[in-house]
Amino acid sequence: MPRKKLTNLQRVTLRFQNKSIVLGLTGGIAIYKVASLLRRLVHDEGAEVQVIMTTHAQEFMSPLIFETFSGKAVITDMFLGEKIATRHIDLATNADAVLVCPATANILAKTVLGLADDMLSTVILTAGAKTIFVPAMNTAMYLNPITQANLAKLKVLGYGILEPAEGPLACNTEGKGRLPDENSILAYLDQRLNGKRRLTGKKVIVTAGATRAYLDPIRFISNRSTGKMGYALAEVAVREDAQVILISGPTNLTQPWGTQLITVETVEQMQQALEQSDDETDYLFMAAAVEDLIPLQPSPTKIKKANGFAPIAVSPAPDLIQEFRTRHPKTCIVGFSVEMEDGAERSVQKLQTKGLDFIVWNNPNTPGAAFAYDTNEVTMFAADGSCWNFPLASKRLIAEQIVDAVLTKLGA
Repeated sequence: MPRKKLTNLQRVTLRFQNKSIVLGLTGGIAIYKVASLLRRLVHDEGAEVQVIMTTHAQEFMSPLIFETFSGKAVITDMFLGEKIATRHIDLATNADAVLVCPATANILAKTVLGLADDMLSTVILTAGAKTIFVPAMNTAMYLNPITQANLAKLKVLGYGILEPAEGPLACNTEGKGRLPDENSILAYLDQRLNGKRRLTGKKVIVTAGATRAYLDPIRFISNRSTGKMGYALAEVAVREDAQVILISGPTNLTQPWGTQLITVETVEQMQQALEQSDDETDYLFMAAAVEDLIPLQPSPTKIKKANGFAPIAVSPAPDLIQEFRTRHPKTCIVGFSVEMEDGAERSVQKLQTKGLDFIVWNNPNTPGAAFAYDTNEVTMFAADGSCWNFPLASKRLIAEQIVDAVLTKLGA
């Protein structure tokens, strides 16, 4: 069966389509990383971006680079350009966000003091809490009590602050002060611009990926799950301001920003991770493809081909969802079902027998859906008989639709 064709909008979620962002560049060595971030904002995420560079920023990089990626002339002066007049007011008023990246200690201090002596600081003063700072500087500068006091004040005033990362710095030292990676910056911007904060104060557990059942120290039984669906759900839960614990089997994916990641390999390890969760879990999205078959007597050493292969006796894996439901009777549990024959009926049966609130049915027979793809097509059932069909789209978009449907159904 040929794979369905997708539109560009279906293939990816353009998180910042129709969003206007002012990108403010200040004089820090991390500015070189922002060129790639700008390209992603414009070309991959659909944003309209106007770049402003301070005088010191231009000492590090040429405006030409940022003009190329933004498709607009970079603003470098208060009083130069085609439109001057109230340009500083119009830029701030029309922007959905002012992203200052990298943000130096100097621009943080100027903002706290209300100084407006160049184009960027003037736009920030006008934009107020629309402004998001991504600090990047030497550790000593970042940890200086003055800088910390400035950051604390800006947070109280509602400004966005994305904490810097730890690691090697340009000054040949290590510590906190590195510019966060692009994915973290985009996720934080997504939360600020698109998140409705419907999960503020809520604890969400998401399981993702496959588990492995070892035959011997080398070989194992598993399945084709890549973890992409679970990771997308974790990203969406973070966007809605939840406290997110991501319990993940082996994947090639990067930990989503804002999550607590617990890596596991076997069903027993995932079982233990779930058992350690407290009674205050509000939502469980059980997207992991837990391997159903467990060898009864795994070999402690590698099974030798020369010795021949005896039949392998297997037993069913523990039912993690039913165990979790017994311990957490009030938690909203969203299960996931992979069924190829009589999928709808089998999924509804699982919904009822396991005590789920919702179940999402994946059909591997659908081209472009279920395992290994960046896309998916699912049907979700609720305990009260409600049903939703989410057509073929990126797994991120499917995750957004699942979370929105669950929260809307529950009145969140």
